[in-house]
Amino acid sequence: MDTTDKYTTHWYVIFRNTTLNHWVFRWLEPNFQHVYAVKESPGGEFWQVVDAKNSVTEVSLLSKLDYPHIRCIAPDSVILSIKAIINPNDYRYTFCVFNCVEVVKSLLGIRAFWCWTPYQLYKRLSHG
Repeated sequence: MDTTDKYTTHWYVIFRNTTLNHWVFRWLEPNFQHVYAVKESPGGEFWQVVDAKNSVTEVSLLSKLDYPHIRCIAPDSVILSIKAIINPNDYRYTFCVFNCVEVVKSLLGIRAFWCWTPYQLYKRLSHG
């Protein structure tokens, strides 16, 4: 008998360029050099932002009074609205490239070992 309690959660996945000067960004697609995720807080008063930066993962709250629409947070970015179905019994891979993509995959419950770049994640979320 399956006792898995799957649940859904809604995230906005934001893809953008980066201002960092690192050699790896030369090989990444323009407009898809960084990815982070945003969702509404349970009461709907805030945006919860999870952003894995180069040296730290930053989790913050932004007031919806200051940012009434998701587009106000990231005006020049590619934004996908994603309904993630989370299965608590799906274990994550223990070996991975820990970057911004891996953090967003974790939030969305995605187990795709070969998905390492923001553009690969974008293609997976928008086309399949």
